[in-house]
Amino acid sequence: MRTVLSGLLVLLAFSACKKEEPASGPAPGEAAEQAGGAPAAGEVDDGPYTVTKEKLDAYVGYQRRMLEVYGSLLKGLQGLGALVDAGTPEAMASAREGLKVVEAKAKAEAEARQQAGLTENDVNGIAEVVTAVISQRQLGRTLQYEEELKKLEALQAKLPPEQQKGLEPQVANMRRQVESFEKLADVRRDYGDANVDVVLTREDDLMKNYQEMLRVFTGTRR
Repeated sequence: MRTVLSGLLVLLAFSACKKEEPASGPAPGEAAEQAGGAPAAGEVDDGPYTVTKEKLDAYVGYQRRMLEVYGSLLKGLQGLGALVDAGTPEAMASAREGLKVVEAKAKAEAEARQQAGLTENDVNGIAEVVTAVISQRQLGRTLQYEEELKKLEALQAKLPPEQQKGLEPQVANMRRQVESFEKLADVRRDYGDANVDVVLTREDDLMKNYQEMLRVFTGTRR
């Protein structure tokens, strides 16, 4: 159950997955996003969201504020899962408490967006690009292709010429993998060079937030 709940939170993290529809109208700062169906700042009718340096800086702050919320959210949902799984009489009451936890998250997100000067469209658009870039970078680090390439090249250099040629296809393939992770060719194709380059200006901070998010969701210690 813990794994399932952690996975749910990962999907919810750092983005507003469902458009909120408050009865009293749009939240402050989001009226322009909805008025007349006009796109909000950073949004275009066609193509990916345009990430600006200012919006990205605000998003990094938004991430940090939301990380403070996720620990208590996970704890509340874990308690709910234990009671429901056990089939206890308190299951319905626990479900209501679980809904309160989710509502608290939505409220915290709205407050964090307002403080950061971001709309839901901003958060969702930036999150999509950031996730594509940072997850690719993290995967490259995890697989350690660059280190493996160096080892493979060192091995190749020690072999006789004929054996070196036999190893060349494997070396070339590994080089393509390294280049893919380093240059982010697929991500650039999907989201554009400008978006990727802006996100990379805050790569260290975004990677730190990403790793902290994983720590919170998996319950691991620093």
